[in-house]
Order: sequence, then C-alpha cells, then structure tokens
Amino acid sequence: MQHSSGVEAVPQHLVDEIAAGRCVAFVGAGFSAPAVPAWTGLLDGLTEKAARQALLDDETRCWLGELIGHGGARDLEAAAQVLQVAMGPEFDPALAEVLVERGHPELIAERRQLLAGIPFDAILTTNFDHFLVGEVPGPDAYRRILRDPAHRWWEPRYWQGEQGAPVLKLHGEVGPVGDAVVFTQRDYRERLYGSPAYMTFLRSLFATSTVLFLGVSFTDAYLNELRSEVLALLDHRSGDEPVAYAVLNDIKPHQQRYLAQHEGLGVIGYDTAGGTDWSGFESILRRLHDATNPRALLGRAIAGRRLLWVDGEPDDTSYGAKLLTDAAQGTGAAARIDQVRSVPEATAVLRSSHADLVIVDPALAEELLRTLHAGDLRAPVVVFARREQQDPERSRWLRLGATDSLSEWGELFREIERVLG
Repeated sequence: MQHSSGVEAVPQHLVDEIAAGRCVAFVGAGFSAPAVPAWTGLLDGLTEKAARQALLDDETRCWLGELIGHGGARDLEAAAQVLQVAMGPEFDPALAEVLVERGHPELIAERRQLLAGIPFDAILTTNFDHFLVGEVPGPDAYRRILRDPAHRWWEPRYWQGEQGAPVLKLHGEVGPVGDAVVFTQRDYRERLYGSPAYMTFLRSLFATSTVLFLGVSFTDAYLNELRSEVLALLDHRSGDEPVAYAVLNDIKPHQQRYLAQHEGLGVIGYDTAGGTDWSGFESILRRLHDATNPRALLGRAIAGRRLLWVDGEPDDTSYGAKLLTDAAQGTGAAARIDQVRSVPEATAVLRSSHADLVIVDPALAEELLRTLHAGDLRAPVVVFARREQQDPERSRWLRLGATDSLSEWGELFREIERVLG
C-alpha cells in the first residue's frame, strides 16, 4: 500500500523479523550515493593524484582520459584497473584521500543515525567508504555474526543512533584496516572465487536470516545467484512470506508482484518524482526505525502514563528515570515518573491517585507487595536493582505478585514495554 507521500507502508512481517533478531541489513552503493563522488569523480581524483606522483606515463594518461571520458560502465571499470596497476601500493591511500576530499558525509547523516537505531542482527555493506564503521571479512567476523547469540531489540546499543548492529564491510575499507579494497573487476573476481569462506558465509547468512536490501540495484550477478540458491533451498512458493525485502525507487506494481511471487522479494517502494526527490528513502528508514527502535517503542508504551519508582537511594534510579522521560518526550508526549524513598510514601501516592506501573528496589519489595495486597491497592510491580539477585528472592517476589525481578536496564525496559505496551 502506497501513502499519499509516495512511500509505501512497512510490512509487519519485516518489523517482526527485525524485533526477533532474524533480520540482516545489506547496504549497497545507493545508501551512500549522496555523499560519495560518482565513479567519474573518483577516477578523475585518482588520476590527478597519480599524475602528481609521476606514476603515469603520457600514453597511460591519454588512455585513462579516453576511458573516463567515454563514461560507459565497462570503460570506467577498465580505468579503475589501469589506475590500480599504475599506482600499486599508493592506490588505496589515494582512494581514501579522494573520498575525504570530495565526499559529503553530512548528506547521509540522518540515514546513518536511523540505520544504527534499527535493531538489525548485523549489517553487511559492499561500500568501502568510512561512513559505516565495521570489520573486514575474516574468520573472527564470520564467527561473531553466525555464531554469537541473536541480539535483543532492547539492547542499549540501539538507543543513541551511534553504534547499532555489528557492521561487516564485504569489499574492505579504504585505509589501513588490514584488507584490500574491492574496486576493480579483478578484485571482485578474487574476492568471489579466491575466498571460498566468503561465499560460504554469505550462503549461510542468506539462508538463515531475512535480508533487507538498502541501496542495492541487484546488478551483481553473484548476489542474484545467491538469492536463487536460497529460494531453491527453501522451496519458496508464491504464497510464502518473503525471504528478503528491498527498498526500491520508482518500481511499478506489476514488477513488485513478480518479485514477491517468483523471487521471494518483498518490495517497499517510493516515488522519486522522476529522479528529483529521494527523500522517500529516509521516510522508509524512519518508519522502520520508529516501528523497531527500543527508545521509540518504550516511548510509545509509557507516553501519558504514570510510573512510581520506590528506592531508598534515588540516585540509583536517576539514569533509568531520565531515559524513560526522554523516550516519552521523543513521541511528543510525556510520562510522569515519581520517585519516592519509602513504602509509606509509595502507599500514600497510590491511595491518593494511581500508577500504571511501580518499580521497586528489592530491599523494599516484600514490604511494598504485602502492603499493596493488604490495602487492596492495585498496580503492576517490577522488582529492579542493578545488582545480581538470587533465584530464591526472585521466586518470593513472584509469589507475592510482582511481574518480574530484574537486574539489567535492558531487561527492565523490555518488561515495561511488555506490561504497558
């Protein structure tokens, strides 16, 4: 379904896959396109640097001028190969300099922040610029992504829009990060056919995760072949849920229908008004963010609610209280969070008004729970302290009526969203 803004709704199945820790983002060149120089700009910059370093003879420089001037994809790829051979070890440092000198990172600042705030299990990117910070391919990176426990959507790394999911830079990164950049057709072939583990990793991930393609044009033959293998492996049928999704611009309904039924690809489309307005990409990212980001979800759950925090040391709760307040304000609403030091104070508050949720320190938990029961005062109670609690204690709180007993901020936020959301 497409809204009047020309941007389609985000499928609930995709939202559920992200929240469950089963979704991986695959970020292509289109994501960084507004910030990265076009191919001709990159090649022109590299040619200038090579000339200044006297790395090009007259014949090679003329050859490069013809290749770049023609502008066809094959000629540009050929120019990249010629430059890489001519510059040798100076190629990667020069490429890094051109990206810095001619790049505009401010143009994708919002995209980067939104991407980091979506709780993907991992982010893969073929981009070798510095705009996404991550690891390069290797056994350690493969092991972390494939074998580490699935993420939990409420983890603090998704709160601030800075860190987010682990990033794997499939084509390397410019600069001294221990991996050559995949820039030419020769590099491309070596990465695909010279590193068997690379393709095994991608096959495993594509077969076990829902992949969301962002800024990917699907012109890479190996990527299409991988998707075909996964469809055959899973015996995907036209009525099944998509095995992958893609954010694509200016795609027609008949194309979307074919991709959904025969390619297992759910498309979230947006209209660029003839290539003049690309803001739909940010709009879709923002909708995904707001539907899955823990701060956004928690903010909606507590917006307009009243929480009572009972702790003899209010400083212990100030961090969580501030995060909850900020989360509610992020929705344009507000939450009231009253902090009291004793059970009598808490009882007085509950008798005079109400609370949608009570959070209590274990030292006061039994007294509070028994008082609420004796006075027929009703409110969900979560026992929380930033210290390890013994199982017998937790069992006692649950028997007395608490919804749970927790010791980590993320677990508390999850429980608040569960109870109030």
